[in-house]
Amino acid sequence: MCSIRTTNVYFVDWETTSKDFLKGIKFTTTQRDIKVHVFCNKKTPKEDLPPNYEWIVIHPTLTSSAEASWTALITYVLHFYTHLACHCTDSKCKIWQHPHVHTKYKSHVVCGDEARYEELEAILKYNKIPIKTLHVGEKTLLDVFPYTCGQCKIIFKTKGEATNHDLHHHNFLCTNPRCEKSKRQNGFFLKKELVEHLKGQRRCEFCPDKTYCTEKQLEEHLKKVHKKCDCPCEEFFETSDDYMEHFYSNLPLPCLEDPACEERFPNIEHQAFHHKQVHGSTYPYYCMACYKNNYLVCCKTAEKLLDHVEEEKHTDQEFSFAQIPIGIALSGNANKLSL
Repeated sequence: MCSIRTTNVYFVDWETTSKDFLKGIKFTTTQRDIKVHVFCNKKTPKEDLPPNYEWIVIHPTLTSSAEASWTALITYVLHFYTHLACHCTDSKCKIWQHPHVHTKYKSHVVCGDEARYEELEAILKYNKIPIKTLHVGEKTLLDVFPYTCGQCKIIFKTKGEATNHDLHHHNFLCTNPRCEKSKRQNGFFLKKELVEHLKGQRRCEFCPDKTYCTEKQLEEHLKKVHKKCDCPCEEFFETSDDYMEHFYSNLPLPCLEDPACEERFPNIEHQAFHHKQVHGSTYPYYCMACYKNNYLVCCKTAEKLLDHVEEEKHTDQEFSFAQIPIGIALSGNANKLSL
């Protein structure tokens, strides 16, 4: 009976990837599942090379020629896969009868010079060697692991280890799950930054259980869930009924020239101007006291309207610009008097 253990292997061309690919990187536990082979020129100063960790193997070249490390890397890779022992993939090993462990390798060649990959990939394909090439650019070894701390350059074995590290060292997370700063590796590196962030949180006045960390998030919520007034006040209202009550109290006067016209106005002057400019009315001033009683009186000028109000002895309460009932419309039964 045998079992399979997977090991990630990286073959690094030190001269082109530079020391930044491995510089300062640490693991939280002893690494049996990763091995990094570093191929460097023999003239590379020892202090420039990575520390002597159990997961790093240094391969100095035999000469100091310009292409020595790359040549050594290719040679080693070919030799490595040519001399692998057992490639057992099932539970019944045909080589050994007693229980044992086989190692399955997931390998990458790491190089900073993309021009070199073309020939290498052709060689690997020709020899049927299952190795992927990793174009590093600005990447480091941290980028190939799921649970890391970029600030401390630590690679964690589990998500729990990484989260615990964040909570106790830095990357302080916002408690609001809707906030982008609540996600790992996207928090605050200083606790005082988190405190200031929490002070700036905003609650929706209509949904007290919902908190937003930016004005933009709160605005998006208000637009999506509540109603914003179209008038200059630009206030938000919890329900459509609240909005309509506000809207009609601030714009109480409808257009009385055309029942199909949906425009509304804050006072008679705005209403009369609309009647003249849009509908061409020659008698644009309407008596709202008469209108409330379903009787239309329209005047040519504001002075004529005031004369009518005085003559009819309309009280201030009758002539107030209160909300006009929506159901009232111009009907064939309404009497219209032009003054």
